[in-house]
Amino acid sequence: MARTLIASGRRPLALAALFCLVLPGESRSQASTQGGASADSFVLVLRPEPLRVAGIDVPIDPTVAPSPDGRFVAALQTRPQPLMWIVPTDGAKPFAYRKTWSATMLRWARSGNRIGFVADGGPPRIWTIEVDPATGRAIDPPRMLYRDAVNAYAFAPDGERIAYVPRSTTAAGASAIHIVEWESRVVRVLLRENGMIYHLDWSPDGESIYYGLAPASPGEGPAHRVRRADVRRGRATTVLSAGEFLGLSADGLYVLYRPAGWSHEDGNIVELAGVGGRRLMRIEVEPGPAPRWGAIGPGSIVQVLPTEEGAAIRAIPACPFCYILSW
Repeated sequence: MARTLIASGRRPLALAALFCLVLPGESRSQASTQGGASADSFVLVLRPEPLRVAGIDVPIDPTVAPSPDGRFVAALQTRPQPLMWIVPTDGAKPFAYRKTWSATMLRWARSGNRIGFVADGGPPRIWTIEVDPATGRAIDPPRMLYRDAVNAYAFAPDGERIAYVPRSTTAAGASAIHIVEWESRVVRVLLRENGMIYHLDWSPDGESIYYGLAPASPGEGPAHRVRRADVRRGRATTVLSAGEFLGLSADGLYVLYRPAGWSHEDGNIVELAGVGGRRLMRIEVEPGPAPRWGAIGPGSIVQVLPTEEGAAIRAIPACPFCYILSW
């Protein structure tokens, strides 16, 4: 019997029961051990149809930052000058904010009222811009968060804390995660790692931070690790091995990553796993930048592709319950 995967716009809760009913009947012969999962894990391979949600007529960095409600996408123009753009997803005209010093690491806080970026005009420090969540427009000038130069950062769900990796801690193959309080600017060290921490995401309850950890040296093996840190205790455990950690979904249920051993010859593929480390699906997308999590629709990843006019921002279904399996 042939089985077909169909992207669906129906409610995820309605599809959950159908998905769970179908999975037990799948053949064990389709199991795989990639990504550190057990040999009997079942993994779907999907080639979903993307949905164009917005476009802009200037070249932009592929790591855009969708707003939590999915109404806007913050993007950084790469040339001829660095500008921050807010791109509405309802088809309205994008608008530029200001020069942003060749900024990187653009992130939109889950509270919806703050956008962060790292400016490279000097030491790469975190800057934030207060915005009106209803319009996406800035209401205050940019503000430097703290004096530390950083390699990665993430807003806590409550907006009162920011986790970051100070550049000063990345010498000799080691790195650390610090947490700074938004109002007091008090900083504490959460943990230190023997390896390079390169991406941070908070869980929705603010109790955990997920991060990617690259080996301190090539002799330790090619695989990265996705780690989960307990914010209260400062202890970390490994969730899975991966080629690259691409982020935690906004609902805190899924980890997006490149599979271990991935290379460009394999195509533009990513995988989805539960936060317990169990592989759930492989997603094949068009050649181009790696897709990232975005808040454009339920359970979607966002990919930016260059076009003759500038760039297209597309949403790709990426949750186990976004699909119906039919005979």
